[in-house]
Amino acid sequence: MLGRIAGKGESLAMNGADSGTVPLPTVGFVGVGNIGRPMCLNIAKGGFPVVAYDASPRARVGLEGTRIEVAGSLAEVARASRVCVLSLPNSDVVEEVVLGEGGLLGGLSGGDVVIDTSSSRPSSTREVARRLAQKGVGMLDAPVSGGVLRAEEGNLAVMVGGETGIFEEHRPVLETFSARIFYVGGSGAGHMAKAVNNLLSATTLASAAEAVLLGERAGLDPETLVEIINASSGRSASTEVKFPRYVLNRAFNDGFTIGLMNKDVRIALDTASELGFPTVMGSAVGQVWQAAVAQGFGGEGHTAIYAFLEAITGARNKG
Repeated sequence: MLGRIAGKGESLAMNGADSGTVPLPTVGFVGVGNIGRPMCLNIAKGGFPVVAYDASPRARVGLEGTRIEVAGSLAEVARASRVCVLSLPNSDVVEEVVLGEGGLLGGLSGGDVVIDTSSSRPSSTREVARRLAQKGVGMLDAPVSGGVLRAEEGNLAVMVGGETGIFEEHRPVLETFSARIFYVGGSGAGHMAKAVNNLLSATTLASAAEAVLLGERAGLDPETLVEIINASSGRSASTEVKFPRYVLNRAFNDGFTIGLMNKDVRIALDTASELGFPTVMGSAVGQVWQAAVAQGFGGEGHTAIYAFLEAITGARNKG
């Protein structure tokens, strides 16, 4: 049972603030994985009382000793909070968490709000928002970008879809874990923006990996080559950040898997298909990431696309 967190009809003042401070609502957080955990902690650091839940007992144990109250179920989170933030793997999980048996919907009340920071399908998001609205519950899709390090720093980029009034009212929650917030339109627009961004991110990373491997096969030193690229027109966030931090040292421990990147690429390509929009380059990139998953790389950090391309091209075999 919850201990120190007030019920949803009550609020707690910001820690350390005087008695004149406007009380802040309790925030529920579902999904405290690699990205969700630091986001959840930053919401608490921002002064919001937070109650969290994760299906993984290990993830729940990881919150021990923090300022977060750990709930025993989704229903408990919904009953305790006015705002529920989700950080989940995909749309299917979001639908189950919100609409499924024992999910959030049963404990939510009129005026509550769900903020989905996951990378979800826009069509699914609109349906979830419609179902929530039938109960008087609002929804924002607010996917994030920036990776684990920026999540820990509270420096994520957030792209938001939903009603402008709900967005403005709940901006303070988003500001606890983000440096830049972009409002992009109605329900599903935030998830569409995230899908487009990750399609481009997947493209630059795979293309950079192929280019560097080609240079290595020709006898160039990969570290020197990446330095040249970063001083030249071929540079990108992939070469400037991901290669030095995760690829050249072969750590590949970036906290975001190839499987998840493949899922995001599929969201972009499937939505493009729904819109009748041809994706010539995107389709080729999609095949690369899908092949990496098929070859057993799905659980590896997404920067291990370099290792996958290395394996299928024999780039290190110069003889």
